[in-house]
Amino acid sequence: MDDSGTDTEADGLLLRWREGRLDAFELFAAVRGAMYQGAQRGIRSITSSDPDPHHVEDAVYEAFEQLKKKDPADVSSVTGLAKMIALRRGQDIGRGVVREREGIKNLLADRVATAAVEFHDDDVRAAEEDERVVALAEGCFEFLTEEQRDLVVETIMGEELLSDWAFRNGKTHQAASRQRKRAIEAIRRCVESRRSGGITGWEGAQ
Repeated sequence: MDDSGTDTEADGLLLRWREGRLDAFELFAAVRGAMYQGAQRGIRSITSSDPDPHHVEDAVYEAFEQLKKKDPADVSSVTGLAKMIALRRGQDIGRGVVREREGIKNLLADRVATAAVEFHDDDVRAAEEDERVVALAEGCFEFLTEEQRDLVVETIMGEELLSDWAFRNGKTHQAASRQRKRAIEAIRRCVESRRSGGITGWEGAQ
């Protein structure tokens, strides 16, 4: 790691931070490169693939917020510490990416009903029941907001990357991911309610 030894960074970075002569903007500018390197390495170490730029951005943001809370008196290398924190936040996000991938992969096999139901295959289900569930799932889409429907259709039933959808809609990757999970859960509950004869004016994704 790069956080050992004494800070030898240009312009007395650590000294200025300790003396309160370094604002957040200047601090971020000084450690930005190291944090991006750490975040990329952390995500890649978990996902074994090139990280999504939006994941890197999220990791850097979280790491910088954590860095700002540190006591400069306890720091020996600003850039080293920043890089280490970013690497760890990157690893955290990488684990979340892996969990999300597995969750979506296991959620449904049928693309048409991807956002609708968790199938519980105790036995081989009748084809008629499968068709009924799909029909219920499609009906439940009406209870989603227009944005939620677009999110589900484009990133699950379609082929748009979640990060691309988030960028197109001015959201962070994490915010889009949370919104998609809420929409999927809302549709699942709606389908279960309709299958059990629940109310027709169901609400759950707002």
